[in-house]
Amino acid sequence: MTMNTTNDKKRRKDWARAAATVFLALAMSACNADIFIDDFLPQTPFLRIERAGETVSIPFEATNWGILWGYDIDESFHTWGTDLEGNSLSLPFDEEQLGIVHIQDDFFDLQVEKKNRREMSVTLLENLYDYPIEMSLAVGNQYVEKRIPLTLAPGSKYRVDSVAYDWSLFHTYDYGAEWVYSLIVDNTMSADTIWATIRPYEDAVRSVRFSIPGTVMPADYYTTILGSPLPEVTIPDIEDGQPVLQDTRATFNLHEQDLPTGLDKNFSARVPVPGGKNMKVGVYVTIENYTVPFTLHCSNPDSGRKRTFSGTLTSDRPYDYFYVKEDLSETNE
Repeated sequence: MTMNTTNDKKRRKDWARAAATVFLALAMSACNADIFIDDFLPQTPFLRIERAGETVSIPFEATNWGILWGYDIDESFHTWGTDLEGNSLSLPFDEEQLGIVHIQDDFFDLQVEKKNRREMSVTLLENLYDYPIEMSLAVGNQYVEKRIPLTLAPGSKYRVDSVAYDWSLFHTYDYGAEWVYSLIVDNTMSADTIWATIRPYEDAVRSVRFSIPGTVMPADYYTTILGSPLPEVTIPDIEDGQPVLQDTRATFNLHEQDLPTGLDKNFSARVPVPGGKNMKVGVYVTIENYTVPFTLHCSNPDSGRKRTFSGTLTSDRPYDYFYVKEDLSETNE
């Protein structure tokens, strides 16, 4: 009788333990139904955006997700979050938060927007690089994370719409002379005058430079924005001391460039050297200089975005010549 009672107690304990295990499993399943049942993104899409201004939307099957972060993003990109009104918002976004993730640098602009709890949109605002940008976006919650791969195609470069000069600050002056070359003519063995030929404009060039104040940008900064080769713009000439816009054009870059002067490179002049003289002839050109502030107005044909570049244009143009003679025969006496 005692043995049967002991066996009955053991069976009742085993049954109670099994029932408790089943009950606990059911309770856990009920408490975590959203985690294990609601798959917010059953199939992870692969997104490719072909042009600036294009938006791709991603529907979600459930609401238990937030925007977590971006992966494989270049370190030069600045990533931050805002709410739908533009107020600062920290990443990651939790399941309840609506907002926008901004990923930017000087040449790239991407916006990822959670506009409601069942949809996310990705908008490529700009990609000025010459190659696609590839990255991935992580969405999910504290239990599940899914990564959505993105390929963002390069778009059009900016085009120059116009260049404006501030004529009120135009300044010109003839700052002096620039040495071209020298030659020595020895006529000490003759009593007659001889003539030396000089060509003052043979190698003459007009030096032009655009300069922009502030941080010096790397060489590829402007080509990434404006394309290669860089565009040409109309620059002023001077007539009767006043600026005029004609057909003279220069490449917009921040390096000094040489342009034609408009002078005859084959022009020659004769310099007399008297008999019995050993003379040094120094050839010079006089320089016409001007400076004027400029603003370059540019726009992107894909996005319609606009950019401006402002600075100062400097021009140095030879416009006349003269020579100086030095009597070396007197120096050697």
